[in-house]
Formats: sequence, C-alpha cells, structure tokens
Amino acid sequence: MLFFGLMAALAGSMALVYVPLRIFLTATERSRRFRLLQRIRRLRDELGQPLDR
Repeated sequence: MLFFGLMAALAGSMALVYVPLRIFLTATERSRRFRLLQRIRRLRDELGQPLDR
C-alpha cells in the first residue's frame, strides 16, 4: 500500500510539472512560428515590389 501511495504521489508531481511546461512550450513555439511567417511574408513583399514596378 505504501509503494502504491509513493508511485501515485510521484506520478502526480510529474504531471504537475509536465502539464505547465507542455503548455508553455506549445505557446512559445506557436508565437515563434507566427513571427517567422510574418518575417517571410514581409521579405516576400519587399522582394515583390521592385519586380512589379
């Protein structure tokens, strides 16, 4: 019974650490990808302008 309690506590603490870390990583990855898309779009616009004129 003690072993089961220790394993349950360990699993709970690991989940408490893992879940916010996972949310934080997905949020930063999403914002980084969004910034990259914005930069690529801006570069494409800057390269496309002289060709249009």
